[in-house]
Amino acid sequence: MKIRFEGISKKQTDAIKEIKELLGIELDTKGILVTVLKGNKDIRIKEESSGFILEYGREHQFIRAVGLLVENLKNNKDPQLLEVPIYEHLGVMIDCSRNAVPKREAFCSMVKYLALMGYSTIQLYMEDTFELDKYPYAGYLRGRYSRKELKEMDSYAAIFGIEVIPAIQTLAHMDQVLKWGAMEELRDVGDIFLIDSEKTYEYIEEIIKTMSECFMSKRINIGMDEADMVGLGKYLDNHGYVDRMELMIRHMNRVVGITEKYGLEPMMWSDMIFRLLNKGEYYAADSVFEPDMVKKIPDNLTFVYWDYYSEEKETYDAMIEKHLEFSPNIIFAGGAWRWSGYSPNSHFSEKVGRCAHDSCKEKGIKEVLITLWGDNGSECSLFSVLPALAMWAELCYRDKSDNIHMEERFRTCIGMGYEDFMNLDLLMLTPDNEGSGRIVLNPPKYIFYQDILLGLFDKHIDGEAYREHFHFCGENFNVMRKRNGCFNYIFETQYQMAKILELKCVAGIQLREAYKKDDRNILEVYASKLLPKLIEDIKEFLEAFHVQWLKENKVFGLDNIDLRIGGLIQRVSTAKSRIEQYLNHDIERIDELEEELLTFAGEEKGGPTRVSYWHYMVTPSILSHI
Repeated sequence: MKIRFEGISKKQTDAIKEIKELLGIELDTKGILVTVLKGNKDIRIKEESSGFILEYGREHQFIRAVGLLVENLKNNKDPQLLEVPIYEHLGVMIDCSRNAVPKREAFCSMVKYLALMGYSTIQLYMEDTFELDKYPYAGYLRGRYSRKELKEMDSYAAIFGIEVIPAIQTLAHMDQVLKWGAMEELRDVGDIFLIDSEKTYEYIEEIIKTMSECFMSKRINIGMDEADMVGLGKYLDNHGYVDRMELMIRHMNRVVGITEKYGLEPMMWSDMIFRLLNKGEYYAADSVFEPDMVKKIPDNLTFVYWDYYSEEKETYDAMIEKHLEFSPNIIFAGGAWRWSGYSPNSHFSEKVGRCAHDSCKEKGIKEVLITLWGDNGSECSLFSVLPALAMWAELCYRDKSDNIHMEERFRTCIGMGYEDFMNLDLLMLTPDNEGSGRIVLNPPKYIFYQDILLGLFDKHIDGEAYREHFHFCGENFNVMRKRNGCFNYIFETQYQMAKILELKCVAGIQLREAYKKDDRNILEVYASKLLPKLIEDIKEFLEAFHVQWLKENKVFGLDNIDLRIGGLIQRVSTAKSRIEQYLNHDIERIDELEEELLTFAGEEKGGPTRVSYWHYMVTPSILSHI
């Protein structure tokens, strides 16, 4: 399709050149005439005898408007439309701190997709993955961004009118900084900074100063979430017990003062305001905020209410109302679930997202942020959650997200099928995952990592039903991995994982049963055929995962996955050897299989569960503590 644009800036011309291949258009002086006008806040497309008038309100809406026009012309639909966005800002937060630091190329690809969807902001969550001139251990050997990289990424997003906002931490989540001996003096306890220490504020100021120099945005996210033990370590030793809400607000004001020095507008996660009043509980809609406390909160500080879990609109309603009691400046943060393993939780993201949107719309929330956390190793592809991002965009601009509409929009913005991408969570949807498969459970991760002989999760696995399910997943991913173009590698990873899970989900159960019955034939089949096959399947998965990781991320952090999967391969090899020793009468018993299994967390019965961390899945033995 050939198009001639009139009334566009050089920056907009550059933006169109970046996305023209995705949209399948050419810039041609003899093409369809599109006259571009700057309006208020809406997107309007009108047809005239000479061509089309495209009107957009804000810079980030321009590429979405172009995509909508092209989509409707290609689909032979009436191109005339009016979109009035519900939110003034719609943003994405990309996690750059859980071992995966996205490459510049992957970031730029994401920018193009987000521009076509109509996003206005991107937050880069960086605990330590940036250069600090005075602190060489910040991001050391972690793939940290250079100043040059951050400026280039910021400038690229600006072509599309997308604002890049640094999201840092100024209180907790500082494990990767504080683990270095050179930084130990900044520690209060665990991963928390020592409040009231001048050395702490020197470090924080260096971060904020650096962010102000690398990004054009005047906004900054200063973090401060999940600091549950604040004031209870070295601070307690040095000063005795101090009211922790007073301590939190004092620190808050000190950090906000630093942001003001550099002309920045701060936001922070809101949970500690609730936790310190409610014995650690965040979602406490009965919280009472004393007027004296509220007065001490900086007026120019925006609070981010985050909720990735709640399945009832009433929870969001109550929490938004409660936030408004201590601040009128509220952002809502939802989640595109990619932090439960190697697969996303697409359907759960969809379910809770629609619920949260209904509440935000009703309560007049004007800014929404969708988080792409990568907890526990960033095992899941960054691009696997594109359906959730597309859904939030359509809720913002159209207040609709039915499958037919989403299929058309996804095809325009991504160039692929919406249904295939939604089905990237197939492995998660085991037959016993009730609620139409829309509960956040992660059997694939714990089945993948658990030790075959120890069987930590065997009580939670319905062997034959799971095997049939994973076989079904493998058949589907085998088709999908060949029809998703530049994203085939994501489906390849899922296909390889399905092969492993089909075998591994029953391996420990069958081995234990065979051992108890002294069925040496089955033990022999596992030792000579099935476990060697499993090892080869795991190696093939690791090879596919390397491709996925290196397409999206810097190499740093991949070592963690290699260590995990390398250990898994060795444990399968050890299981094979132990069985062979037993069959050859070199040992009289397999002690691991003599143990009576329990449920993982004391549940009365099995069934699927959710465990977040690798080190809980692989062994009951000590991994990282004394």
